[in-house]
This record gives sequence, C-alpha cells and structure tokens, in this order.
Amino acid sequence: MKIQRLLLFLFSISILTVFSQDHETYQVSLLANVGIPSAELKEAVDNPIGGTAVGLGFNALFNPKGKKGYSPVFIGADFSYVTFGRDKQPSTPTAPPYKTSFNYYGISGQSRFFLSNKQVGFVPFVDGLLGVKIFNTRTKIDKNVINIIVNDDEPEVINTTNDAGLGYALGAGFYTRKALNENGNRDVSFTLRAMYHWGDQTSYVKRGSLAVNNGTVSYETGYTKTNMIMIQLGIILN
Repeated sequence: MKIQRLLLFLFSISILTVFSQDHETYQVSLLANVGIPSAELKEAVDNPIGGTAVGLGFNALFNPKGKKGYSPVFIGADFSYVTFGRDKQPSTPTAPPYKTSFNYYGISGQSRFFLSNKQVGFVPFVDGLLGVKIFNTRTKIDKNVINIIVNDDEPEVINTTNDAGLGYALGAGFYTRKALNENGNRDVSFTLRAMYHWGDQTSYVKRGSLAVNNGTVSYETGYTKTNMIMIQLGIILN
C-alpha cells in the first residue's frame, strides 16, 4: 500500500511538472464583432439592417502566476468597437456633403475563467468585463479623392458627441489550445465568444435629425440603455 501511494505521489508530481512547463502565460485576441441590440437600443439606432452593428475587438490577458505555474484565471483588458452605420447629407451650393457615423466603444478590465486545464484541444471559458462604454456620434465632411487633394485645408471632422457611462458584460466562449511546437511557441488558435453587454442610460443623437447649415450643426438627442449581445469571432496568439 505504501509503495502504491508513493508511486501515485510521484506520478502526480511528474504530471504537474510537465503541465507547469507547458502552461500559457498570456493570451492576445484579435476579434471581429457583431452586435445585436436590445429592443430599446434597436429602436434608438434605427439603422436599415435591424440595428445590427459590426466592428473589431482586442483583448490582452495574463497569467497572474506568470511562468511559475498554471492558473485557471487570467486577467487583463478588453477593447470593443462597433458601428451602427452612418447617415449622409448631400452637398448644397454653399456646403459640401456630410456623413455622420454612430459608434459604440467599450474599454474594460477583464477576467477569464478556463473550464478545462487540458494542454491541447477544445477549451471553454467564461469571461467577465467591467469598465466604461462610450456612445459616439461623429460628423465629417464626406470627402472624395479630389476633395482631399484640392481642399486639404478644409476641416474634416466638424462635430463629435460622446456620452460615457458604466458598462459591464458576462459571457462564454471557447478556443482551441495548441501544443508547443519545436520552437517553443504555439500556433494561432481559433476562438468564438458571445457576451451580453449591459450599460446604463446614455444620450444619443437621433438618426436623421442632424443637419449642418452655414457651418452650424444642429440635432435632436434621446436616451437609451446600450444593452446588446456581442458575438466575436477571431484568433488567439499565445
């Protein structure tokens, strides 16, 4: 019995040693985002594709133990951007054409809890975010190539509005954990994540209300919560 216990102990130590030599110390994700708004936000953004938004995301996570060992929790930061499209205002005899974009930014601290500690293969995880969300409207002169070359002294951005507030999110996803190659590195991993984002009430520029007359910008504002589902597809570097 003592020998069996000793063998089991030595086996456990060897497994932990092997795993500690192959643990991840960081993850960097590059993501393509699709935002599906809540009914309230959908009514507010009122774009031609049912309120759907598209954009990009990035996050960087680190093993709090560093190179000392495996950790089931990574911590770091997350950035998400989506746009709900844009409106255009045609040119007049006295003014150039304008375009207005409606954007959402999220800047958050992030924690990730891994639901599997296997070294290679399918690894699910749960993510939590807490930070700042910004609802942005930006109006620019709709320049073409000729405008850019000939009228380069003309200001490009003529109006920007930002409303920032608390934002948080919870969701889950997975990635394909790769084994170390002969160079001691891992190949790029595929990842998919779905998050539900909550946000407190935010002011926004009502679509179709913005007008520019003699250089003066006017618009109507409304208020909405920025709740949405965000589906993110991308790659992980580690």
